[in-house]
Amino acid sequence: MKTNNQVFLEGTNGKAVLLMHGLTSGAAQMIPMAQFLNNYGYSVSCVNIAGHGTYPEDFLHTTAEDMFRKAEYDYLALRKEYDKVYVGGLSTGGLLSLMLCSKYPEIAGFIAISTPLSLVAGSFISNSYPEGTVFIERSMDGKEGLFKRYHIHYEKIAICIFDALNELMEKTSDKKLLNKIKCPGLVIQAYDDAIGEPESATYILDNMGSQRLESYRPDTGGHLIVLTDGRLGAFKRTIEFLESL
Repeated sequence: MKTNNQVFLEGTNGKAVLLMHGLTSGAAQMIPMAQFLNNYGYSVSCVNIAGHGTYPEDFLHTTAEDMFRKAEYDYLALRKEYDKVYVGGLSTGGLLSLMLCSKYPEIAGFIAISTPLSLVAGSFISNSYPEGTVFIERSMDGKEGLFKRYHIHYEKIAICIFDALNELMEKTSDKKLLNKIKCPGLVIQAYDDAIGEPESATYILDNMGSQRLESYRPDTGGHLIVLTDGRLGAFKRTIEFLESL
């Protein structure tokens, strides 16, 4: 998974953004967004969440707690170098961003993208698998354009990692956790998200403690909006949000 090595882009405005990817993918997934933000002067750190960017077998012993602790480590490392740090992520990365904000009130703001509190039925994550199934196969064949270059996911997936995602969704759905989040936030989720239930965005917005919340809810863009044709709208909306703070 060398193509999913962590990436740091140094900026010029003294502000930093931590970006985290989605489940079974890696840091490369967030590079197009990172490059866009970096063009506006932000330092951007694209990190791998725990268990990712290594070997498929590592999913067998990666927990939700491992994922949060790795996100926490990455945030604190960035905070040592920058006074103003924003956190953001796609899907699982969005969940981790919200959890960080609930613990660290000094976070300058969050960008939660396609952040699921429940899953749409019929996806490879929400499907039921025969008893005894340990790994499933998910081919990279047929990927084109940005998906081929940046959506470099595991082709062999230990399904126990889905339990970790379910635990993160359950924790983040807690209204008490959401109410603790006081920093400004931007929630991005397309209505045609076929992985995360699209109304997750509404629930997050309705139960957040922050007084400065914005949303971007395009009709199309899909779950992986950071790589689809809808990405530019999402990226521009993110810059408008960050520059307004």
